[in-house]
Amino acid sequence: MRDERASPPRVRVAVIGSSRVGKSALIVRYLTRRYIGEYHSNTDLLYRQTVPINGMPIELEVIDVSGSNADKFPAEQIQWADACLLVYSVTDRSSFEYATEVLNTLKRTPTNGSPAHGPSTSPSTMPLALLGNKTDLDHLRQVPTKEGQAVSAAHGASFSEASVADNSGDLYRCVDRLLAEVRTPQRTRKFSVTKMLGSLIGGATNNSPANRSGSVVACPRVPAPSRPPLAAAAP
Repeated sequence: MRDERASPPRVRVAVIGSSRVGKSALIVRYLTRRYIGEYHSNTDLLYRQTVPINGMPIELEVIDVSGSNADKFPAEQIQWADACLLVYSVTDRSSFEYATEVLNTLKRTPTNGSPAHGPSTSPSTMPLALLGNKTDLDHLRQVPTKEGQAVSAAHGASFSEASVADNSGDLYRCVDRLLAEVRTPQRTRKFSVTKMLGSLIGGATNNSPANRSGSVVACPRVPAPSRPPLAAAAP
């Protein structure tokens, strides 16, 4: 029988943003240090990989929420996650407005607490980050840096700007900081998208951005987490 105590703690992150802001490229760049350029999917994608944070390995699960459904608030994906990364393009004001709208909705709507944090009455307890991508196209900028800083400060989110294409260090610092903010990641959970998908995990499709040391799988729908919030894991 597998010893769960020997398993690395698991952290789940939802990456949310409009289409063509570079969410998929950002995730693949962070996990593999490779750049995939423009990539568009009509469905959510789930990535899984073990990464070191502050010298400790964690089992990271990242859901790339499809921007094709930007007219619908991604409530199920947020409920599933321990932290959220909101991505917009500094060259696209509408993408910034969508990220702001999601942050506003999070501020108004309780999330019943992140599974890693236990019960909570305030959605602000979930770690949030706002990242403006495509700074390499600064000559096409539509969103000033100060505007992004102001929105993130108003919602208790960390703020960064980066260029996934240029592999800027701010990208890695942003994600590392977000993962470190997840205070007590769970070692085991009653609800797991990877368990629901079963044998699909580990088999990347030819049409998906794959990485060699982890896995990626199409995730047409994230099942709603019907279980009650879990207590923090024992040290």
